[in-house]
Amino acid sequence: MQLLDRIEKRRFVGREFLLWLWFESEVFDATLATDEHGPFGLWLERRLVLSNGKESTRVDAPLPGTGREAKEALLRGQLPGTAGIRIAWNGDETSFSLKAEQLAVSGLKLQTVLDKDDEPPSALIEELAPSRKGKHAPKSADASDAAYEAFYERMRLTEAFEGLLGALYMDFLALRLGSTWTEAILPALRTWASGRAVDVEAYREARSRAVQRPARRSMAAPSPKPELAASPTSS
Repeated sequence: MQLLDRIEKRRFVGREFLLWLWFESEVFDATLATDEHGPFGLWLERRLVLSNGKESTRVDAPLPGTGREAKEALLRGQLPGTAGIRIAWNGDETSFSLKAEQLAVSGLKLQTVLDKDDEPPSALIEELAPSRKGKHAPKSADASDAAYEAFYERMRLTEAFEGLLGALYMDFLALRLGSTWTEAILPALRTWASGRAVDVEAYREARSRAVQRPARRSMAAPSPKPELAASPTSS
């Protein structure tokens, strides 16, 4: 099988990952956790787009996943394709859009150590602004240092964000590649999508056992299972 064929056949994995993030953000009241990072806030915001190839549903709302419109789309066999997500961790908040099939992040907004009012003026503005004597104002060493500080702070926060999202994906694969997916995750997804209460503690225990298994190191790509596509339509 050619590489492009393999990629096309595995695009469903990203949609399932986004569905799982959405599900966990609701059953855990927007407080998720990984072994590497501890607890943090995660929830869907602004926009959620679902589709199944034949029809699509777009929900624009502050919390688009909490209403019945999104759940009813799941019950019709649609899966999430794009969503706005916000993460709150270590006193910082990060918002971005996740395109599920490509696992592509866009619109990443990071909180840096510099407030907007403290941002240094651009070099162009400094060159064009005349001094009181009619000469160009000299570049500020402090402003230059602040610019470097902001740049490296953004790089640090971007790296931390990538690590957190990667840890979540590893936890997802540990669940998706093991028996826990059919034994615990799919039944919980069906219950949640139909609007019934999920046994959160039972799910949490099954999840914890799965992500701690040595098998989580396996990176073999999952195969599509009919019960997953059917799960949102089951009651």
